[in-house]
Order: sequence, then C-alpha cells, then structure tokens
Amino acid sequence: MNHILSVADATEKLYNSLSESTGWKFLKSQRCLKKTVKDLIFEIDFFSSKWNCSQQSVEVNAEFWLRCKSYGKLPVDNVIASMPYRPELYDSKGGSWYDISTEKKLNAAFKDLNMRIHETAVSLCIQFETDYLAAVKGLLEEHFDEYNVHLDFIADKLGKSAIEDKAREIYAGLSKEMKQQVMAYKNGAKNESWMVNRGNLKYIVDNELVNISV
Repeated sequence: MNHILSVADATEKLYNSLSESTGWKFLKSQRCLKKTVKDLIFEIDFFSSKWNCSQQSVEVNAEFWLRCKSYGKLPVDNVIASMPYRPELYDSKGGSWYDISTEKKLNAAFKDLNMRIHETAVSLCIQFETDYLAAVKGLLEEHFDEYNVHLDFIADKLGKSAIEDKAREIYAGLSKEMKQQVMAYKNGAKNESWMVNRGNLKYIVDNELVNISV
C-alpha cells in the first residue's frame, strides 16, 4: 500500500529535487525557482490545488515565466514569454495537476516536470547565457508561439524591422470580427481587453506595423 504524503513533505521534496537538478535557487516565500541572466529573470512558479489535504491528496502544477527587469515589477508589465506545465498538455489522458501524493507518483511527476523544464526553461536560459541576441532571435523565429512571446521585447532588442514579418503574420491570421475591432480601436474604442492591456495586437496597431484593413 502506498503511503500518502503530507502536503508539506510532498511539495518540499519536489521543489528541492527540481532546484538541485536545475541549479536554480528555490525561493520558499514565493514558491518558485529563479535564475537571473543580465536583465532577465527566469522563473518557475508552482501552484497547489485548493483540494490538497495531507494524507489524502497532494497535487501541483507549474508555469515558466521569463521576465525583463527593466519593464517594471508587475507581471502584466514585465513578462516577455511564458509556458504552462500541465500533464494534459502532453497527454490527452492527463489532468490539470501533477499528482504527488505518494512516493511513486512524486517520482513520476518529478521525472516528467524535470524533463519539461530542462527542455524549455533551462535550455532557453543557457542560450541567453551563451549568446543573448541569438537567443532573442530564436524566440522570434523558432519559439514564438510555444513561449507566448511578446513582440515589444523582441523589437527593443533587435529593432522593429525584425518583427515586421511576424506582425503581418499575426494580423493576417485575425478573424474578420477581430479586424473590425482593430478598426474600432483605431477610431478610439477601448471596450475590449486587448485594447487596454499590453499585448502583441495592441503593440502592432499602436506602432503601425501593418496596413490596417477589414
């Protein structure tokens, strides 16, 4: 019979194991792994299910955030790329949470999360440590959708001309309804969330990177 772990024991073992494997510092107060490279903060944030109960159920998931320190302190301002880690994203039978309630399940979750984190966040961190501008270019050309990359960061590092093709691609992929929203925004509308919050479409329109038409 598998012994059900306490929430504290299970999560501490997982976080410490991932910290040791990645070499990133675990900040207990923020419940995250963190590594800084120049003006960038590489961060893995962990989240616990509200249903967690010691000796009954322990579940977690995680998310990778890449932040630029010069963009401010709030996530809405400083996140330049991100990626969620959920079992369901890799396995159609997986759920939203990693079950770490027993030693066996904890080990399986660590193995999967560790692999995902090394293939993405750690790999990207090494690329930025090795060649910063080449890594920025890689975000644009190879991992743009995968990492939910923000165009403003790419433009700040490589110049606006570097993102023109991507801007046209994004605009061309909009639905007719979204293009109508863009026209409304150009005429002063602010009734949709993308019109008031930092994002790629707003950046494209504000900086006149494409010819606007419905």
